Amino acid sequence: MRKIKNALALSLAMAMGLSLVACGGNDDATTEATTEAKTEATEAASDDATEATEADASATGAIAAPSTDGWDDSKKIYAYSWDEDFSKKMNVVLDKFPEYKDYVEFVTLGLSGTSDDYKTAIDTALTSGDKYPSLIPADNDVAKYWSEDDSKTANLYDLGFTDEMLANSYDFAKQYGTTNGELKCVTWQATAGSVYYRRDIAKKVLGTDDPAKVQEALASWDKFFETAEKLKAAGYKIVSGAPDVKYAIWDTQSQPWVTDDGSKETLTLDKSVTEYLETAKKIYDGEYSNNTSMWDNSWAADMKDDSKVFCYFGCPWFIGSMQGNGATDGNWGAVTGPTSYHWGGTYVCVGKDTNNPELVAFLLYELTCDPDVGVEITNKTGDCVNNKAANERLINGELSSDNAAQKFLGGQNPIEVWAASAEGINLSNLTYQDASIKAFIDEASTAYNSGTYKSVDEAVKYIQDKCASELGISAE
Repeated sequence: MRKIKNALALSLAMAMGLSLVACGGNDDATTEATTEAKTEATEAASDDATEATEADASATGAIAAPSTDGWDDSKKIYAYSWDEDFSKKMNVVLDKFPEYKDYVEFVTLGLSGTSDDYKTAIDTALTSGDKYPSLIPADNDVAKYWSEDDSKTANLYDLGFTDEMLANSYDFAKQYGTTNGELKCVTWQATAGSVYYRRDIAKKVLGTDDPAKVQEALASWDKFFETAEKLKAAGYKIVSGAPDVKYAIWDTQSQPWVTDDGSKETLTLDKSVTEYLETAKKIYDGEYSNNTSMWDNSWAADMKDDSKVFCYFGCPWFIGSMQGNGATDGNWGAVTGPTSYHWGGTYVCVGKDTNNPELVAFLLYELTCDPDVGVEITNKTGDCVNNKAANERLINGELSSDNAAQKFLGGQNPIEVWAASAEGINLSNLTYQDASIKAFIDEASTAYNSGTYKSVDEAVKYIQDKCASELGISAE
């Protein structure tokens, strides 16, 4: 319809001009009439295009691209982050819509994304009046600090987001981003966990490095320990350290660890805590690992070809860490493992008093909901996106041949594994205190493994005492 209307307008302009010439009209009058008609036609075409864009956006459940007519520096928004990862992803959107580049300024703070310093810097900017944080990326461990505070962040439903727009989002991302029925943050990432295994060791011990067969050997925790015993008999370790499995087990949470009845917060540690303590202890006592700690030098060294470690639990971004630590491209494969889980992720909140809510909403929509942008993010940066439609396309032929993750996995398409894992993740029970509680669980597990605590109950008591003394949250 838009093209037909525009064509009619232009035809009328031409017809008016030709009729004046044919009638021998005054040249000036002819020129003036023709110019006026063309101007009206151009304005009509522009209006039709704007109406069509808005109509198309409405029909597809999208947020319409705002017009920049009349904008000045007062419409500029500021996008904060602790490092440059967020700007790289958002620049994929800005490359698609360059008309907005002059209205977005990235403020990279150079701080740890999970630190109190980052929280303080954002909070200060929210109240200082200078370079107000319209976009606030936050690590999965701290995003709820802002998303659960209505005085600081906006409800994205009020900015135009709808459940229809989130149809391609994985459930876990919607669960995390929703607070009391309000959508308070969204993410472009699907940080679905998987198990990365050494292909050479799989061939020697399991007789095959085929992902389907390796998945069978790691399909449950019982299978995991059966395989650990086979590896041990052949001189190998199934993991580098017992803590490697923690994220996979913590995501089996059956209820929130912290509940608030309006008058006080109460601590309730469910079986995911005791199961992790017991599983880690079994790995430690069974000598199925090298007893390393995550991120220490020995743990990193076990990723090299000369180590005897079979696998690591990791997510999409973890591949970069493995490559940086000397893991050889092509000698690794990926499977889902015993259970679906997540590790990390960046969620984006919107400052409640943003000066340009239309632009903020549109850019966030494109970043998180547009499948074309999702495909490009994966192909440009190697990230796995929180967009089912984009991942389906990447599984079915649109993954770049030079994708770093695919090369690392010896030609295996990683999106197949990550997308399958993402479907099974449940984050409905997470709270803003979980990161602190997990640190206490880590401490208790280390002490339990070494014999400082003689039972799971003693280890749990340590966690409860730390929550009471440092967080002011007690168990009933």
